[in-house]
Amino acid sequence: AQAVPILPLGLAPDTFDDAYVGCAEEMEEKAAPLLKEEMAHHALLRESWEAAQEAWEHKRRGLTLPPGFKAQHGIAVMVYTNSSNTLYWELNQAVRTGGGSREFYMRHFPFKALHFYLTRALQLLQGSGGCSKGPGEVVFRGVGTLHFEPKRLGDSVRLGQFASSSLDEAVARRFGNATFFSLRTCFGAPIQALSVFPEEREVLIPPHEVFLVTRFSQDGARSLVTLWSYNQTCSHFNCAYLGGE
Repeated sequence: AQAVPILPLGLAPDTFDDAYVGCAEEMEEKAAPLLKEEMAHHALLRESWEAAQEAWEHKRRGLTLPPGFKAQHGIAVMVYTNSSNTLYWELNQAVRTGGGSREFYMRHFPFKALHFYLTRALQLLQGSGGCSKGPGEVVFRGVGTLHFEPKRLGDSVRLGQFASSSLDEAVARRFGNATFFSLRTCFGAPIQALSVFPEEREVLIPPHEVFLVTRFSQDGARSLVTLWSYNQTCSHFNCAYLGGE
């Protein structure tokens, strides 16, 4: 059997982690033409967005959405949760490596509009109060093909990508057992009502949430990791598309 690669769990310094603090309205104006441009260069993005747009028309009718939540935010969530294609994986690959520099992001990051819409969707759905408004959610995340290992207990870590998790431990286990996370998240957003697969009871965690490693053990071939949110986010970029660093 092939060995499962071991990846260190750390602060994911190369992540593109913009949270668009203070520029969300300006980005809303820029994102629509930007999305068109990006769809013209990326067939899968265009196909996924157009399919999700159609599905959103049916989905949104029964939903109660927070103030400021636009169709594009909902469509972005549906694009991300549609695991029948690889777009969510491509987006996360870009997120994990797209934050080396602003120049790299501007030239090479192919999902600027989708990243913005998805980040805003999570902020609006979560309410952006973190755990100051409540205890947060205890969720579970199973990863099938990678062993994530923290260097030591007490480390601060970020997941460094949009990370799907579930309120239902059994659902999370179906996604894999090489690494199994138990997490308390303060900034993860409940997206069950918007998801292509509502039965997964999904909570989507943003790339910039910071966690404390409280437990780590190995059970045979499995890494078991417990992370507790600091109720903080850490972004190296803010409003990068508009010239911010």
